[in-house]
Formats: sequence, structure tokens, C-alpha cells
Amino acid sequence: MNKKLLCTASAVALSLSMSLSSIAQENNNQELEEDVIVVKGIVGELELKSSAEASSRLGLSLLDTPASVDIINSQVMQARGYQKLSDAVGNQAGIVVGEHPTAPSMFSLRGFDRAQITVLRDGLWIGPASMTMRQQNTFNLESVEILRGPASVLNGNGAVAGTINTVIKTAKETDEHNLNALASYGRWNSMHLGAGIGGPLADNMYYRIDASRFSSDGYVDRGDSHSTNITASMLWDVTENFSFKASVDYLDDEVSGYFGTPLVPMSVAIDPATDVLTTTTGETIDLTTRFNNYNVEDAYSIADQLFVRFDMEYQVNENVRINNTVYRYQADRNWQNAEGYVYCSEIVGVCDADSQGQVQRYYGYFILDHEQENYGNRFSINVDQDFGGIENKSVYGFEYSDFDFVRTRGFRRSVGQVDGDSVDLRKPVPGVYGERELRGSSPTGIQIRALFAEDMIRISPAFSIVSALRYEEMDLRRENFNAEGDLEANGFTRDFNWWSYRVGAVYKFDENVSVYGQYSDAKDPVGSNIFLVNGNQDYDLTSAEQWEVGVKAVLLDGDLQTTFAYFDITRDDILEAFNRDSAGLIGGRKSRGFEFSTTMKPTDQLSLGFNAAYTDAEFTPGENVVAFAGNTPPNVPKWTTAAYINYNEIAGLPVNAGASVRYVGERFADNANTTKLHGYTTVNLFLGWDVNDEIRVSARVDNLFDTVSIPWSDVFYYQSVSPGFLYANELALGAPRSFGFTIQADF
Repeated sequence: MNKKLLCTASAVALSLSMSLSSIAQENNNQELEEDVIVVKGIVGELELKSSAEASSRLGLSLLDTPASVDIINSQVMQARGYQKLSDAVGNQAGIVVGEHPTAPSMFSLRGFDRAQITVLRDGLWIGPASMTMRQQNTFNLESVEILRGPASVLNGNGAVAGTINTVIKTAKETDEHNLNALASYGRWNSMHLGAGIGGPLADNMYYRIDASRFSSDGYVDRGDSHSTNITASMLWDVTENFSFKASVDYLDDEVSGYFGTPLVPMSVAIDPATDVLTTTTGETIDLTTRFNNYNVEDAYSIADQLFVRFDMEYQVNENVRINNTVYRYQADRNWQNAEGYVYCSEIVGVCDADSQGQVQRYYGYFILDHEQENYGNRFSINVDQDFGGIENKSVYGFEYSDFDFVRTRGFRRSVGQVDGDSVDLRKPVPGVYGERELRGSSPTGIQIRALFAEDMIRISPAFSIVSALRYEEMDLRRENFNAEGDLEANGFTRDFNWWSYRVGAVYKFDENVSVYGQYSDAKDPVGSNIFLVNGNQDYDLTSAEQWEVGVKAVLLDGDLQTTFAYFDITRDDILEAFNRDSAGLIGGRKSRGFEFSTTMKPTDQLSLGFNAAYTDAEFTPGENVVAFAGNTPPNVPKWTTAAYINYNEIAGLPVNAGASVRYVGERFADNANTTKLHGYTTVNLFLGWDVNDEIRVSARVDNLFDTVSIPWSDVFYYQSVSPGFLYANELALGAPRSFGFTIQADF
């Protein structure tokens, strides 16, 4: 494809007439609004008659979409006390969340994890999730959409296991001003503040501004974190058929510097975590160290990012709509930490005689800087028309993005050991980072050009076929510079091009019950680990395919909503990070299983919700890779379940109470399956009081029974203990019991 021609076409399209796809989707949601039942309290319905941009650009309701999709709206997130995106996503069927400081808000879904799950910001890709993802404040979100299964045909590279789309609160057409605010305080000096206002500026202009601040001292020593998010937008209806929206999204944050708790020999542990994990090495975690932080005093993990976009829409006629989005994203991220810890039980490597019985951090000192800039353009045309009485909806478009990423890092290679490198297991003195040593920098450029099409044809009132096709080109450039700034010989350039597609069918027994089937084929480059590979390594496109069937239903006038999906996914060779500066092929993966979700309202006061997922996943042999074949990938439980109950108007008062129970089954912590992380259950309680129509006060207790768990294992930081490179052998413990109080106002 001619890159110059494509860029020129993009510019022409922008100057002609452009779109605001969110306006069109808003109109679709307004049409469906009368059918959607709003549930008050912590149990929200499944939103099956709403539409999601993550799953389709045709404005189809979830009942008409041949895929498994979740929508979590802002009311439910605030009612349950979700403060971060990971809180909301981690309670859905089959999803496990990891919040490691190097990649906040990682996810495991359908047997895959990290960059194999794409995270979008208002429908746009900003980079591999495991490199670019940050914690996101829920106050600024209108909703969260989760599309399960391969979706690169819709959302581009990286969407192998699913897509998570965060939808920002934005300016809407309205005649009234709306002000809402939130203030929350809880254990560990945790605070969440938010304020938002929106309304008309003039007869044809509207605005929305939201600002939120989250901060906490953290549940481990020196585990403080904070996040500030400001979003603003202005909508201008230039004419009856032409609209323009400008949006700004700013995020500044610092994540916790808790990288994990080191494993120790069973004989050393005073309170061994035998109910939490089982190892074949005779190691465990000593729960007397549960709240210790082994990082240095001057550690930091900070970032700031700015996302600016312009959306335009031109309604050519009642059947044709032209959309365009142009955007720029810029981010700086910086880390300085002692992030790798190994308990010294014998004299080997940097575990010398003086550090025996202590936690050695020498190889764990690491500095890392990201400088990232993206810009791009997406253009599309929606056409809705009938052919001989047969309804047809289609969208055609192209997008271009330019991704520049400079990764600068440094770690100990020449700086000599000092006494403070090793610390006491139970009373660590943090010390300071000390002398910084630079390894080098690696500028990486990714240019993507894509053509896409999606179509729905309703062959009969009951039967429809939904298909999508995408052609994508990627130009990849990687340079490596050493600490002196000299260009190294192991850089590379690679060009990729591939097709991906999806074909699905939906049969509706009536307007409220549908069954579907789908086949997805996807191609994907090496993902986030492209920042770790070098020119002499063999890598290519990976492929993934999925079969999925399911049923969705809205019954009893909306009081009962349910979904069920069965899936089968296979993917070939995958790159996995094995140390701080390189990655290698690990083989393929395959997974199959099912997901079930339901909400019900037996009475006007009582609401219930339940979800469950079963996943059977394993590594498969790749080209010249058989080491892990047959093993279960880390962080993939066989079972997850969650249940919710909410009761409104207790004793006729404006008071509601609720509870949730979440179970995460047994998982493995490593690729070799030598360590099992035990299953765990957490119970949360909620109590709310509607002071009046505008003000609500609530309280919550999370992890009521103070369950000790290890929610996630970052493989890179576990059992990296070769004698010549004692880097890390640690796992992060989950949060203990906590409580919080919240006041919300909506005027």
C-alpha cells in the first residue's frame, strides 16, 4: 500500500467532513434507553440492549452481536466502591488482575495475559498494554467495555484474548447543567475525590469537565501511590448535520513501589504461608514480613500522559454518516527502584558471607525511562440501507498511526557492592538507590496503516450475519544505543502485513433471546516484547483463531438477564520476557472453556448477580520450543466465580445493603508449573443511605475475613536465581481487610 497516498487520503478526508462516532453511538443508546432497566445498588444488569464500541462500529446491541461482551457502567462502579479500572475489570467472569509497578493493571483472560489483551482509551489504541498501561480513575469513566476473544479485526494488533475499552465521560447534547461530586476516605489514608460538571454553553455548544484524585499510603511500608486525572470536552453542533468535538485527557500518577515479598526456606519462616502457596523448592513466604517493603527510600514509579483528540461527524443523509478522529498521545514514564530480591541461604554469586540470612538486592537495582508519542487518524463511513427489504448495516474505513517509543534503561553491571545492598528479612533498612549506571537506550518506531470493513445483513427478522475484515501493514524499526550513545549492531527493521477477519451469525427467537456463533482469525506481531528482542532473534507474525458459541437473554421484563459463552482459542509462538533486557519464544497456547453471567430481580427490593468461568489452558510446542508444552500458563485459574446481592429500601427506609463474594481458583506462578498459588475467596460488604434525591452516603468493607492471597505472579520476578545472576525471587501479596466511607452528590 502506498503510504504517501494513504496519508494524503487521510488529510483529504479530514478536511472534507469528519465524524464523531460516539455521537452516533449515543443516539443508538438513546433509542434503546426505554428498554434498559436501571438497577439501583451494587448489582447492575448486563446491559444486553446497549451497544459497545469495543465489539462493533455498527451500533449493534449486545443481543445482536455475535461475541461475548460486558459493559460496566459508572453507577455500578461507584456503588461498589471501585476506584481504579482494575477494580471493575477484576470482578468480571474469568478475569484475573495483576498490579505490578512495572505494568499497572495487567489482566489474564481466556488463558492469555499481558499484551495479549488490548486496552483502549475511548476506542483508540495507545500502545501495548504491558508497556503503556497505567491505573485509571473510575470517576472519569462513563463505562468500561470488555470484548472477549481475538479482536484484532476490530481493534488492531494485540487483541488476541480480548479488548478492554475505557469510555470517558464526555460532552452531550442537553438543556440542563449537571454537577456531580464524590469524596471517599478509607484505611491506609486512602482518599478518592472527584468533581464533574457539564451542560450547554450556547444553543449548539456543550461541555463536560471531570477531575479526580486518588491517593493512598498503601498496605505495605512506603507503598504510597496517587493518581490525578482530568478530562474535558466540548461539543459543537456546527449545523444540523455536522458536529465537532474536542477532547483532552490528562493523567499524572505514581504507583506503589511494592514489587513483592521474597521467598525463604521453610526452615527460616516463622509463619509460613502454607495456605497461600506450595513450591517444589521447599520455599515459602514468611507472613511476618507481609507488610514489609524491600525497595529503597528514594524509589519512584511515575508517569504523566496527555491525550488530545478531535472528532467530527457529518450526516450526509439518513443512510450515510462520515466519521473521523484525529489524535495525539504523549507520555513520559520513569522508574527508579531496587525491584529484585533474593534471600541468601548459601554463598553463591553476590550472596557472599556477609549477606547470609539477608535479602540481597544487588542485581535488582533498575532505572527505566519511557518517552512515547503517538499520533494518528481514523476515518470511516457508515452506510445503513435495505436491499429488497433486507436490512444491511456496514462501515468502511482506514486508519493510520505513528508510534515512537524510546526506552532507556540501566542496571548494575560495574558498580561494586556496598553494605546496604542486602537488608534484614524482617526489619529491612531501605537505604537509597546510590550510583546510577546506564545500560543504553532503544528507540522503536511503529507505523501502522489499516483498511477495515464490518457488515451486518439481516436475512430475516430472526437471522443475521455479522462479518468483519481488516488488512494491516506495520513498519517496525528498532535501534540500540549503548551507554556512551554509540549505535550497536543488533538493531533491525521489519515490515509486516496481514489479513484478519471475523464471521458470526445471530438467531433471535424474539426481541429478547438470541443465540450466536462466531469464528475469528487474527494475526499479531510480537507485541510488547518487541522492545526486548534484538536483530539476531527469530520472530514473526503469530496467528490466533477462535470458535465461540453462546446465548443471551433478557427475560421477565428485564428482571432476568443472562449470557453463556463457550470458546476455543489457539495461538502459535509467543515471545516471553525472561530477563531484564531480552525475550525469547516460549511456544504457543491453546485454551477452551465457558463463561456464564446473570442478574435477576426477584422483587422490587432484592437484586442478585452471579458469574462463573472455567478455563482449560496449556502451552503447546512451538518451533524448536517444547520445554513448557503441556503446562498451564501462569495466572490462569481453572475456575473463577463471583456473586452479588443487594436489598433496597430496608424497613421502608432509603437504605440499601449488599454483599459480594469472589473466588479465584488455583493457579501456577511460573511457566514450569513448579509453584502453585492456592485459590482464595474474598467477601465485601456495602451499605448505602440516600439522604435525598441528590446526596448518597455509603460505607464498605473489602476482604472482610482478611484473606491472605497472591493474586498475581510476574514471571520475570520469580525464580530468577541462576548462580551468576541472583536477580529476583518474590511474589506480591494481596491487600488485607480495608474499609471506606463515601459521599456522592448529583445535582
